[in-house]
Amino acid sequence: MAAAYAALVSLTHTLDQILLHPPPTLHINFDRKQIQSLRDKAEYILEDFFKNYTSSGGNKEMEGLETMIGDAAYAAEYIVEFNVMNQILGRSSADREESSNFLFEAVEISIQEFLFIEKKLVKLKKDMQRPNNYYLTTTKASSSSSSRPLLPAGGKNNMVGFDDHMVEIMGALSTNESNLRIISIVGMGGIGKTTLATNVFNNPFIVEHFQLRAWFTVSQEYTYKKILLGLLHQINNTYRNAHEIDDDDDDYAIGDRLHKTLFGRKYLIVMDDMWDIKACDMVKRFLPDNNNGSRILVTTRLMKLAVDIGSCSPYQLNLLEKSQSWDLLREKIFAEERCPDELEGTGKSIATKCRGLPLALVVIAGVLAKSKTEEHWVSIEKDVTSAVNNQDDESCMKILLLSYNNLPIHLKPCFLYFAVFPEDHIIIAERLVRLWVAEGFIRQCGHKSLEEIGKEYLEDLIDRNLILVDWRLDTGEVTYCNIHDVLSNLCRREAQKDNFILSFARKLYNPDILTFMKITPRLSINGGKWKGTKHKPYTSQIPTRSLLCFSKGASTDYTARRFPLLRVLDVVDIYPKDEILQLINSRYVSCMCPMMSMSSSISRLWSLQTLVVDGELILPGEIWQMSQLRHVVANSIILPDPPPPDNVQKIILLENLQTLSRVADFECTEAVINRIPNVKKLEIVCGTTGSNCLRNLGLLHKLEQLYLELITGTRCCGEIVFPSSLKGLILSECKIPWEDMSVVGSLPNLQFLWIHKRELEIWEADNTHFPCLEELHLGCLNLKKIPSDFAEILPLQ
Repeated sequence: MAAAYAALVSLTHTLDQILLHPPPTLHINFDRKQIQSLRDKAEYILEDFFKNYTSSGGNKEMEGLETMIGDAAYAAEYIVEFNVMNQILGRSSADREESSNFLFEAVEISIQEFLFIEKKLVKLKKDMQRPNNYYLTTTKASSSSSSRPLLPAGGKNNMVGFDDHMVEIMGALSTNESNLRIISIVGMGGIGKTTLATNVFNNPFIVEHFQLRAWFTVSQEYTYKKILLGLLHQINNTYRNAHEIDDDDDDYAIGDRLHKTLFGRKYLIVMDDMWDIKACDMVKRFLPDNNNGSRILVTTRLMKLAVDIGSCSPYQLNLLEKSQSWDLLREKIFAEERCPDELEGTGKSIATKCRGLPLALVVIAGVLAKSKTEEHWVSIEKDVTSAVNNQDDESCMKILLLSYNNLPIHLKPCFLYFAVFPEDHIIIAERLVRLWVAEGFIRQCGHKSLEEIGKEYLEDLIDRNLILVDWRLDTGEVTYCNIHDVLSNLCRREAQKDNFILSFARKLYNPDILTFMKITPRLSINGGKWKGTKHKPYTSQIPTRSLLCFSKGASTDYTARRFPLLRVLDVVDIYPKDEILQLINSRYVSCMCPMMSMSSSISRLWSLQTLVVDGELILPGEIWQMSQLRHVVANSIILPDPPPPDNVQKIILLENLQTLSRVADFECTEAVINRIPNVKKLEIVCGTTGSNCLRNLGLLHKLEQLYLELITGTRCCGEIVFPSSLKGLILSECKIPWEDMSVVGSLPNLQFLWIHKRELEIWEADNTHFPCLEELHLGCLNLKKIPSDFAEILPLQ
């Protein structure tokens, strides 16, 4: 499902680029009406199919339709980009005309395939209109529904690390506030929410405190009637069993019975594993507020849901510390017995590798308990994640799969994309979002940029407790994130099953790997390198669209000759410039190179959005023709002035350009500034000549982050004007006149300020300056003091 959606969205991006932003200097020939027809059909399926259908649920017909959509979209985009590449690389007009004719014929075939799919969808709509049809999005049926019982087990479950939470929650349940209140517990799958709620529910104090208690596990498969009857069954044992549903009783009649049963009594209702706010809202309608301290306790994996329904801040459960992890593992294996000394070191190592997830610790404890020998434990230690996920009943994977199944379709490709990263890899959020954009996962919405939408997607995955935050700025923006190993394993399994991503972490000797690569658009290599490259299969061209290598030496065999249609190339190796210039359809290129001097041929990369070079990057004048550029980053960028306009060629604005990082001796002339009107992040390094016309920086009305560095001995030339849109400003060794520095304090949106190695002794500022400043970093060795009025800047942390 995720692969089909991603392929379709990516196709619409490619077609939009041809229709709306064709490269003006490359003269690509195509039939506009035909391309528009294909675009319309792709949009119809996006709107009609993916908005009305959530999961195949194991239905063969639906799975076949998903595959058909994905294959058709992938083939159509392949055809378009392949023929565009041939037209750009064509040596003669005859070659280009042949490619153009073939493009017309191939797109016509794609249109017919989409028409056939439309007919299938029409039939599907008729089927969906039948009563009790489980294809409807309102249905909660899922082939991976939780197998948890509707009632909690009696007694006390082992619980480590959450004692403080239990005390706080019991306090919230028993507080003197008389009105009906909802308390929510939130955390990732398997972190212990149900265990904590069970221990609270069965605690003798709570049993004594409430006259009536009832528990219902909602999960993803529920009906209102089942919930209401389940609660009634516990409260009144004389009422019919929850599984014996009488169709004659409607929801209102059952709810009214529940209301009358609870009226005037002090009760505790637990709704475990909540995924949908509608379920809570419906039940709450029938729960009387008796003003006697009654409570509702909800557990969920979704932070937004927990916040929306709760009467107070949710109780967020975090991963266990290392010592707590070992305590839980030891207790599950040995109970009250002592762990043998020869097993303790290995046991602690295994506990650490579970990364604080109680579910993983409980599952691995069952594996270790089967054989309490050093040999067995050492073998498990080598690959803990596989041992957790490869149990016969796959109980751990089933629980975690619920989180994936619950994702809206637009988030599923973004989540599965984490499969490209190695385990325990710290991911730069900015890089991740740029990759999502380059892969074509993100649909345009309103006036927001694709990157802004991508950041919202990432925050949504974090709120759903699928992604962990490693570092968040004081402004709230996520800078680094990662994914838990067991969820990473889930990503890789689902991505490979969907032919979405193929990832390797070892040497690749098997020539049969080519079979998988022919059907999988994305390849991730970590610590592996192809061997036996003399064999014929490895000299073949492979239709892989994305290649990411996370270890040096892994990408040396992955050349443009093997992957002519690559769109994403992200490697940590030195990659030949000539190879990059052959990747005509590339959208994202990141590599190492001490000095990369690009030729005019770079303008042939008609789709290039992101160029990242770990080294010096020398760009030609043709860079000003590349209207799709969004981010250009290097250790040092030599950027030529744009060519003067002529009467024939229209001036091309780089309206998509958002990041220009570490430009040496940037000439801030109006001609340059006008070409990059939407830049948000700009880094300038002034050399011995300085940078002229820095006052023109004030014309960059979208600029949010500015880094300005002066090489020792350099002075700024002329006045500096900062745009009012600035949110972050870093000044390094800048000998800026004080009158210009004082203007910094009046910037209305400035949240982050870093002044490094400036000859500043006395800072003149008052409490009207820096109205939004949250972070201030000073590296001024001669500074005697900072203004006392800084203490009155309320946002400053």
